[in-house]
Amino acid sequence: MRLSISFPVDWFEADNHTQLDALSSNGFRMITTPDGGGVELQAGHLDSSIWSDYSYVNAEVYHESHDVLVLLFSFYDQDNRYITYHLGILPGVRTKICLPLTHLNGEKLFLPRYPGVMQTVLRGDAGIARNQITRFTVETIPSTTSRNVEISGLALDQSEPIFEYEYHPFIDEMGQLKSREWPGKTVDLEALRDQLHAERQLAAEADFSGGDLSRYGGWKGLRFEATGYFRTEFDDSRWWFVDPDGYALFSTGMDCVGPACPMRIKGMEHLVPPLPDQEGSYKEAWSQEGREFSFEIANLITAFGERWRSDWEALTDYRLRQWGFNTIGNWSNDRFISGSELPYVYPLEDFPTTEQTIFRDFPDVFSQEYERNAERFAKQLLPLRDDQRMVGYFMRNEPHWAFVDDLDLTELMLNSPVCYASKREFIKWLGEKYGTVEQWNIAWESTYEDFESLYDVSNIMKITTNSVREADYSQFNRVMIRRYVEVPARLCKQVDPNHLNLGMRYAWVGSDDVLEGCEWFDVFSLNCYQFSPDKEQIAHISSRLNKPVMIGEYHFGAADGGMLAYGIRAVATQEERGGAYRYFVEQAATIPQLIGVHYFQWNDQPVLGRYDGENYQIGVVDVCNQPYIPFVQAAKRAHEQMYQVRMGRAAPYNIVPVEIPKTGF
Repeated sequence: MRLSISFPVDWFEADNHTQLDALSSNGFRMITTPDGGGVELQAGHLDSSIWSDYSYVNAEVYHESHDVLVLLFSFYDQDNRYITYHLGILPGVRTKICLPLTHLNGEKLFLPRYPGVMQTVLRGDAGIARNQITRFTVETIPSTTSRNVEISGLALDQSEPIFEYEYHPFIDEMGQLKSREWPGKTVDLEALRDQLHAERQLAAEADFSGGDLSRYGGWKGLRFEATGYFRTEFDDSRWWFVDPDGYALFSTGMDCVGPACPMRIKGMEHLVPPLPDQEGSYKEAWSQEGREFSFEIANLITAFGERWRSDWEALTDYRLRQWGFNTIGNWSNDRFISGSELPYVYPLEDFPTTEQTIFRDFPDVFSQEYERNAERFAKQLLPLRDDQRMVGYFMRNEPHWAFVDDLDLTELMLNSPVCYASKREFIKWLGEKYGTVEQWNIAWESTYEDFESLYDVSNIMKITTNSVREADYSQFNRVMIRRYVEVPARLCKQVDPNHLNLGMRYAWVGSDDVLEGCEWFDVFSLNCYQFSPDKEQIAHISSRLNKPVMIGEYHFGAADGGMLAYGIRAVATQEERGGAYRYFVEQAATIPQLIGVHYFQWNDQPVLGRYDGENYQIGVVDVCNQPYIPFVQAAKRAHEQMYQVRMGRAAPYNIVPVEIPKTGF
């Protein structure tokens, strides 16, 4: 067996959106239209069995564009099931890529970063077998312009490539992109100091007493019974949060309020300018044993010296209040929360799991291990249960198993050799449902000798398609999902009866199966990366659960700043970005079942990526702690209007944002 197998250019065929040019025997250029495009490995060049003999697909990629290039490497089997690796490649930098083929099992969503590469995300089905690969494609996603990308050395390989790069600083001493100018770019360290000190003085002089908001941020225009803690109320027309003093609250929160969104340094050293010593006056800008560096904190130290943290806290609290945000959102800085008077939400950590999971992060929910870990998980709430400023807690964020629509957990469980407690429960469940093996075999059109035959994986493969069996799988999927939710939610409520359970912030709701057990929540939360919330879906969820709904994340990025990726939803300018924020909030306020929307996030992400490589222009402030003025002006206006809109006294902002293609993973 050869150490590697190269993919010559003549093995590929371009689609109608792509021009394919040879650069060398194993190098080619793809020029794709703004709609995206790509190439496909022609059938017959690689037998399916070959893929199992190799561990990696490696290559070198180069492009010169205005932003990050997102490349899709997709693998398909004979049933058209697929796994796609989404990789982000910086412009103007030759980057080596590596696709570990072990991940074709679908067990990972976010993959570890290789040097020089931005985020790598896995999408597709619940896994495909390497010896059943029938198609392989390389594509770009839609963009504002055409794409011209060189790919060389594309090959199946036994080992990872050697990641050696030339030193080529990509950002300046303040963490800003070097290669571009834009309105609002901080010109030097002196300007940085002057700008922050001037606004810090305004913060010192500000007075937010009085007005139409309560001490907990509630709206004095509507009051209900006060209980001393946040709760929810339906007023016969619409749902509300109710603050501890009884005032109605439509929660406009800000996620990740903190002084930093650290940049991953490890693996990106060739792109970073000289950094200060880890033990000197900039020590607090370093984290993760030198693997991460925060230019945000370094800039604050430059501006304020040793008092940087308290000055940042005062400045940030002033900004949130001045711009009308009424809740400190998820993953925010603990010290900032303690020093502020704004209400906050709390993210619990270490959602209970088991050593053997069924798929990705879905645990063996009927095991005693799951119950023990759920008890430990719930005890996090003990020191918080008397805090009146805490609105509630999220049990977790975006379960990774729920990223696969129509996921059949029961089938995956039975196809695994692991003797899960949940597998034993399923076999018991079948016995109780059918009574005898004979009745079960009739229903499933099978020939099993006993129910315990399902412990043998080789028996599972013999099952033919049968609608009754599929219905049983589907029903037990719901049983497991219900227990997944119910066990920790019940224990959390026992530990802390005072605060609201705000749910799990699902990335989306692919089916009603996801709603199983969610009656245990006080509020159902989901993340919503659209230009406005889905009114019909929110109404459906609320009706099904008899609970209000909140949005835990949404964001918009713009293409006219100093960043190379614009997030999941994007517009052309900061002015349009402000309009997008206002449109989202005011449209949300019209939805009776929706009681809050929290924006993701406070800081821009680093140009060279956070820990996982995400590098979106989605912040309210940039790396120099300067606000995006058009954005915050629009946000302030939306917050001033939202209660009048919610009560039907004013029309919502109705200028629909003009979307441009995202640069996101």
